[in-house]
Amino acid sequence: MINVQDSLEGKLMKKSRIFYKYAKKLAPYLQGIKVDLIQAKKKYTLEEYIAFSIYSAVKTTIMIFITLLCMWLILEEVLILKIAFWSIPLFFFMMLYTVLLKPKIMAKKMERRIDGELPYAMRHLLIEIKSGIPIYEGLVNISEGYGAASEEFKEVVCKINGGKSEVEAIEDSILQSPSVSYRRSFWQILNALKTGTTLEVALENIVNNMLKEQLLSIKKYGQELNPLTLMYMLFAVIVPSLGVTFLTILSTFVGGRIGASILYSILLILLVFQALFLNMIKSRRPALQI
Repeated sequence: MINVQDSLEGKLMKKSRIFYKYAKKLAPYLQGIKVDLIQAKKKYTLEEYIAFSIYSAVKTTIMIFITLLCMWLILEEVLILKIAFWSIPLFFFMMLYTVLLKPKIMAKKMERRIDGELPYAMRHLLIEIKSGIPIYEGLVNISEGYGAASEEFKEVVCKINGGKSEVEAIEDSILQSPSVSYRRSFWQILNALKTGTTLEVALENIVNNMLKEQLLSIKKYGQELNPLTLMYMLFAVIVPSLGVTFLTILSTFVGGRIGASILYSILLILLVFQALFLNMIKSRRPALQI
């Protein structure tokens, strides 16, 4: 099944070729993005993606400029026209930075998905090896049912089926995987294969280390929740309550009243704060499948 987003991105890639010469000049300064592209499973060269980023930034900046221009024509405010002209470089560089950062964000998300399933997949592989099943058959068996981790195993199996040795396929997988835990685990498996050490011992060490890391991450997360909860109580409950009370008392002394716009503004700020707070809590939560 064709991914609609990938198809659209492919079309944009073709249109962005006009910026390829500028991308080649920027490429030596943006070598870190090459690793992000590999780990995010993007099949583009560094120069192609930089050209795509420039094209996306230019396109978005033009759209924002046209929107502000239309607002100026409707409202006839000179300030809007000034903002439209002076903010063009700002919008361009913001969009360029956002698109260039996208592969890194995608790799981080993929890393969390892999780390959430990896301990269970490695435990399954350990059971397979203990049962006397070869490493290749074990990888085939765990290439289904473990989400993003299974996708990594499936790539290893495909490369072995394509003619590469188990060692070469695992080395490629280590270099391309965004997950530190995955790379660390398969380095141990790779060393065991190269030195002739029993895989069972290496896998037992891997699984035990992963279980310890999970326990540590849960404890760390629990410790972080205490100050975060206090911060939430302070800024989402205490400060708004006292603030509204103070404004009410102040309005009685000056003979005014609190307008509905002020209350709606406070409510909007609270909603934005709570959304950001929940997103922060979610991003800090350990990648565990319970």
